[in-house]
Amino acid sequence: MKYSKGEAKEYAREALRGIWTSLPYHFTEEDALDEAAIRRNVEIVVSDLQVDGHYSDGNVAEFWSMPTEERKRAQEVMLEATAGRVPLMAGTHHQSAGEALALTRHAQDIGCDFAILLTPYIAANNDRSVLEFFRYIADRVDIGLVLFNSPGATYPISPELAGELVKIPNVCGMKQADHNPYTTLRLQEEVGERITISVADENVWFHNMTQLGHRWLLTYTPHMYQVAGSLPIKEYTDLAAAGDVKRAAEVSARLTPLRMVNAKWIMEPWRKGRMSMGAMKAWMELIGMAGGPVRPPVLPITDEEREALRADLERVGFLGKVRVGA
Repeated sequence: MKYSKGEAKEYAREALRGIWTSLPYHFTEEDALDEAAIRRNVEIVVSDLQVDGHYSDGNVAEFWSMPTEERKRAQEVMLEATAGRVPLMAGTHHQSAGEALALTRHAQDIGCDFAILLTPYIAANNDRSVLEFFRYIADRVDIGLVLFNSPGATYPISPELAGELVKIPNVCGMKQADHNPYTTLRLQEEVGERITISVADENVWFHNMTQLGHRWLLTYTPHMYQVAGSLPIKEYTDLAAAGDVKRAAEVSARLTPLRMVNAKWIMEPWRKGRMSMGAMKAWMELIGMAGGPVRPPVLPITDEEREALRADLERVGFLGKVRVGA
């Protein structure tokens, strides 16, 4: 551990900043964990895309399809691949408090910087249950815990509940997947500067940086919108941080066509109940990253869909940037 339990919030204020991505896990055609593909993609996001941190074992990683031991091994591979170059946050979500604790202890023991947890998917349908779940985990580990509020998948963490949860010593951050701007403002009123918040949506990152003072973006799009030689999210983030808001806005605006492709292939199907990892992995393959199969209940992308996705990425000029970078 790089910090004590009581120092988790202070450590998070320094480490939870900049652009963090969340990669899928990768599987072979024989349905085994594809460690080589994981290492390859980690190297791309760290060396070529220059991310400031990484979150493994998230929703896009199909963690629910993986046995606990496989998830532990995947975390070890991620940690080995980052090699201390960027901080690593381990997703330790589980319906079972005992399994969530085992995954969180493992993340702590191997040297991850943080663990992030969703609320349980069944049974935790009130504030008190969620509070007790997080207390159960937090009391038994020292690692800093990040709350993952995903109202579409689990019981929502309201601003009022967040205000109680941040009293736990090692709760130090929050990934906010509720994209309602009012909820974000209320959340900031409740938690203040006690923890670091990321709204899990690049669409609002420029606004949140310049209007709300946010300094941390945690989402999957940094490895979807950027390739070697073309790092627009990093560019406008750095410009905004340097006070050049006008130029930052111009660079951010150039991403609008690519955001529309993401909305069509990833976000809209997801909102309608179809998880989009098949399209995400196909997108990654089209830009030179490893992709590979998905696991049930996620549906694979068809050949026709893949060709339509390729055409959309070509139309907005992104595949041209891939060819230049290569």
